[in-house]
Amino acid sequence: MKKIGIITLFGYQNYGNRLQMFAVQKVYEKLGFTSEILKYKLPETKDSLWIRAKVFLHYLFFLRSNLAVYFLKRKRISNFKKHASHYYKETKYYFDPLKIEKNFHVNYSFFSVGSDQIWGSFANSMSDFIFLKFAPKIKRIAFSPSFGSSDIKEKFRKNFTDGLLGFENLSVREESGAEIVKNFTGKNVEILCDPTMCLSKNEWLDFSAIPENKPAGKYIITYFLGEMPQGATNVLNKISNDFEIVELNNLKVSKYYDIDPSEWVDLINGSALFLTDSFHGVVFSIILKTPFVVYTRIGGENMQTRITNILEKFNLQNRFKMDFKDKSLFRVDFSQTEKIIEQEREKVNKFLQNSLNI
Repeated sequence: MKKIGIITLFGYQNYGNRLQMFAVQKVYEKLGFTSEILKYKLPETKDSLWIRAKVFLHYLFFLRSNLAVYFLKRKRISNFKKHASHYYKETKYYFDPLKIEKNFHVNYSFFSVGSDQIWGSFANSMSDFIFLKFAPKIKRIAFSPSFGSSDIKEKFRKNFTDGLLGFENLSVREESGAEIVKNFTGKNVEILCDPTMCLSKNEWLDFSAIPENKPAGKYIITYFLGEMPQGATNVLNKISNDFEIVELNNLKVSKYYDIDPSEWVDLINGSALFLTDSFHGVVFSIILKTPFVVYTRIGGENMQTRITNILEKFNLQNRFKMDFKDKSLFRVDFSQTEKIIEQEREKVNKFLQNSLNI
């Protein structure tokens, strides 16, 4: 069976990142291919080792009362790795993205880059790797990658233009990404959905697992990658008496911080309402038909462009910063979502069948 090497953002901490990896592998499996996620990391240097040491010392000496936070983060990574051993096919060893062997590509029939923000802000430092320049053009596939932003600095133009022109089979995840490609190369490219949408609700429920500490009654989930916005706090203050609040990704609430991706899916599926600033939080709310409200991220990199794109695609713009006074807070019109998702899946299949010479 032909094998595909998958390159995306790699790590063991982010739910959306891990879930899109799982989806990409399932999509290729359905098309008759085996695949492998390429594990990679930059080699340790004296500077990087010193930075890691300083982080640990910071917790140890300056935040003694929060030293448990450090170990809680390590536990989450450990749980993600254990989960990955059951659900993902990854390379046994890590690669140095700056030193890929000349004949490395002969081990794979194709290489697939995407999804997630693999063409994001750090792309310039690993451009040869993330634009698959180590492989012949005929083996390069860009499967729904994201730039993470609508703005690429002009000083990176040459690297991005050269990288993008190296693909015969090129797609992106957002309209803003298509505009970047058009601006840099003059090409019109296919806009494909996030790979997680290529799997049905039932397939995700088969993947899901019930956490040991799942609430017995009605509950509301919060999942914020930045600070919790005041609007979300207002909603919770008004309705929290009727629901248990499940705070995901909150280091101050260790009960749920280290759940694995399968448990994350289960909790979203069973929640009465999902408050988030996460792109994949919105995606899984749509897939699982869970009522949600999405907010602008506070702190960190602004990812609003891709959230705006997906809300517009599914005609769900009203779920942005919805107020607790809104009578439809717990009701979402998902009647058209399956039809839209099916159309998006057909586009993905058509693109990949062409790219894989099926």
